Amino acid sequence: MTAMTSFTDKHNRTYKTYRQKTQVTCGPACCLIMWANVYHADPIADEGGVIALSQAYPKPWNHSTGAEINNLSGVLRSMAVPNQVETFASTGDLRSALHRRVHFGKPALAFAEWEVDATVVGHFVVVGYADARADEWTILDPMNGSQETTGIPAYYPVTDDADPPVLRFTGAVVFAL
Repeated sequence: MTAMTSFTDKHNRTYKTYRQKTQVTCGPACCLIMWANVYHADPIADEGGVIALSQAYPKPWNHSTGAEINNLSGVLRSMAVPNQVETFASTGDLRSALHRRVHFGKPALAFAEWEVDATVVGHFVVVGYADARADEWTILDPMNGSQETTGIPAYYPVTDDADPPVLRFTGAVVFAL
């Protein structure tokens, strides 16, 4: 069983969250976070189990590139989390869809990118709360910890890094159904 930690946001919603084990396991970690917040329980699976499930789908997780969003959607279906992948070309459409479709027990897995030494790096996070009108978002980030933020599609995680990354959501999202 994967032991999850709890995070309560300013809206008094408590989420289950988890810290990824390696630099490239954000996707599998987010699958565990998604399952835990859909079923409100600690998952029996661990990152290794999620990685093993990913091998059954096209573009499986690997040590050098990590995960791919459509692969993670298949993994989530295998984990009994009904879901739908959507891609939004505009910031307004992304914010609106998150606002309409993310609810307590119905999180979304989202893909973001940032630049490191002129190289684009991808990262998965889970959106647990989305209010586009108030510009308030709860991000369950397996690398940087759970955060409450504004300004989506840009996400500025609070970290101990001297030069923290600025992540930009790409518009690729897996919605729990």
